Amino acid sequence: MKPGSSKGKGPSNAILTGLAVFILVLVSSTGLSAQTATDLDASGNLRLSISGSTFYQPKTHVSGGGDITVGSYRISANGLIPINDRFSFGLGLAYEFDDYNFSGLTGFAVPDPWNKIQRVGLSPRLVYKLQQDWNLSFSPIVQYAGEQGAAFDKSLVYGGAMSAMHRVNRNLFVGLGAGVFYRLGETRLFPSLMVSWRITDQLRFGNSNRLGPSGPAGLELAYTLDKNWEVSVGGGYRSNRFRLDHNGTTPDGIGQNATVPVCARIGRKLGQDFHLDLYGGAALGGSLRLEDKNGNGIDSVHYNTAPIMGLTLSSFF
Repeated sequence: MKPGSSKGKGPSNAILTGLAVFILVLVSSTGLSAQTATDLDASGNLRLSISGSTFYQPKTHVSGGGDITVGSYRISANGLIPINDRFSFGLGLAYEFDDYNFSGLTGFAVPDPWNKIQRVGLSPRLVYKLQQDWNLSFSPIVQYAGEQGAAFDKSLVYGGAMSAMHRVNRNLFVGLGAGVFYRLGETRLFPSLMVSWRITDQLRFGNSNRLGPSGPAGLELAYTLDKNWEVSVGGGYRSNRFRLDHNGTTPDGIGQNATVPVCARIGRKLGQDFHLDLYGGAALGGSLRLEDKNGNGIDSVHYNTAPIMGLTLSSFF
């Protein structure tokens, strides 16, 4: 990826390295969920899930002058149907809407680079039961990612992900995976770690199965208070790229927003199948990047650590 000019200082390498060690996972920028260890129940079966969420990042200072505000809305559905004793077929659908508001940008090439971004994704998945305690998974992924007014055929993100998951015992699932994606002018490899470790009856570490700020592939440490309440802390990495309006200030250009969200969560069961989660935390290392229609860097800038808050309503079957 060709670098654009950088304004201001981002977080130190030491901080970013520490966060990377803590998070232990890179998350695909497509916003689509890959298979995680928490897709599996105690019998190794996969579940149907439907989730909706809203998140808000209030006005945050951008280096060089000006502010950014972001409101995000997401909905996703994931499920899997057994074909036979070894093969299962799954399907994931996702929709995301991000509403960006910029004010007074003076240190960036464009004062109002983009506004309303939509992402619509489809991710079929084939799961093969290799042995009693091993699953292999392959998932091609295609997604539309564009600002309102962006050309559809120029706004497609696509690729595929593979993973291998092992059930060590009834309390521990581990897996490794990798995805390769064409992301509007660049091709990236994203490794991933999948883990679900029930340390005690109340304490669990692993991928979140919630549609949270870091996506369902982030990692969290969760503690069950009782049969209805749970608290956790976790994080991940998000990097979203999208095509810009054909008639905008950068016609057919490419925008990118990357952050490391770290959040606390408090969850409450609502009956048998529903779950409500409230989030509060911060988006660290935020950066914005603007490229021309061919992926050549125009400008890049960092913004301050931003508070984030939101909620998710999920149903699992």
